Amino acid sequence: MTQTAKAKEPLHPEEVVTPVFLIRHGHTGATEQGVLYSDPAAELTDAGRQQALKAGHWMVELGIEVLLSSSSKRVATSAEIISEVISVPLQTVSDLNEWHVGEWEGRAYVDIKAEDPELYKAWVNDPILNKPPGGESIADVCKRTELKMQELIAAHEGKKIALVTHAGIIRSAIVSALHMNVRDFWRIVIPVGTVSRIDYSASFAALQFMSVKP
Repeated sequence: MTQTAKAKEPLHPEEVVTPVFLIRHGHTGATEQGVLYSDPAAELTDAGRQQALKAGHWMVELGIEVLLSSSSKRVATSAEIISEVISVPLQTVSDLNEWHVGEWEGRAYVDIKAEDPELYKAWVNDPILNKPPGGESIADVCKRTELKMQELIAAHEGKKIALVTHAGIIRSAIVSALHMNVRDFWRIVIPVGTVSRIDYSASFAALQFMSVKP
C-alpha cells in the first residue's frame, strides 16, 4: 500500500451516530411520597410543568428532530409541553412505561414492609430478580427497555431524538448502553425534570451526560 493510500485510510471507520436525549417527566404530587406507581393518572405540579418547559427550551437549542413519549399521564403531559415549545409532533411509543409493580401499585415502601413483611423481605434480598406480586422484576424492565431502544434507534437512525419517559426506563437504558451489571441499577439517580444523553451507533453506545437540570 502506498503512503498516499495509507494517509487516506481513516483511523476508525465512520458510523452513523444517533443521539438520544432521555428526559424524565416533571414533578408530581406522588414524587416525594415514596409511593410505588406504574401508570396512575398522576398530574404534574406547577413545578413539574416548569421543569418540562425548561427541558423544551433546551431541546430547541439542540435541534431535536424526533420527539417520543411513553403513554402515562405524567410523561405525556411533560412531552406535550415540550412538543409545543419545539414545534415537533409527539409520537407515543409502547413498552416504555415505568416498572410494573403489580399488587404494590399505589402503596408506599413503608406500608408494604409493615403489611407484607415476608414478601417485602424477599424482594429486598434480591430487588433485581424478585418481582412484586403480579409485577415485573428490574431485570425484566432492563430487557424490555433494551429491546425497545434497539427498535427506536433503527427507526430513527442518525436523527436527534428526545425521549420523555421514567426514571426506571432511563436507568435501564444506561445499564444497557454501558453493559453494566444490572445489579447496579439502583445506584443510578435520575431526578424529575432532568436530561441524560446517550449516543448510539452500530458498534457502541456512549453516555455523554446524565441527570442534567436544564
